[in-house]
Amino acid sequence: MTTYTDDSLRGYGHRIYERDNFTCRYCGVDGRTSFDVWLTLSVDHLLPKGHPLRDEEEFMVTACKFCNTADNHYFTKYGFSFDGMTPDELVERRRKYVHAVRQQYCAFWEENVKAISQ
Repeated sequence: MTTYTDDSLRGYGHRIYERDNFTCRYCGVDGRTSFDVWLTLSVDHLLPKGHPLRDEEEFMVTACKFCNTADNHYFTKYGFSFDGMTPDELVERRRKYVHAVRQQYCAFWEENVKAISQ
């Protein structure tokens, strides 16, 4: 069996994906259901750039690409303090903002994409 631990596309995050059961920690999409879904998985840093724990694996989680980028200004926009919070607390804090952006995109899709196909 070939291992891809040095593969910059997937190897660096495989341990994180495995730990999180290949499931987005925000929306729950499961990367084990299909290759196409697995391709959407990415590693989300729970702490902002420059934070000393940012690159520690416990402060990284599996996220689909949409949820990972749903609120790119999260770290600067809301002025939160991140120190002393557990990874689970950080996910919970961010989840409501990610879901709000998802709902906006869903409404747009229903009005502008789904409606066209009916």
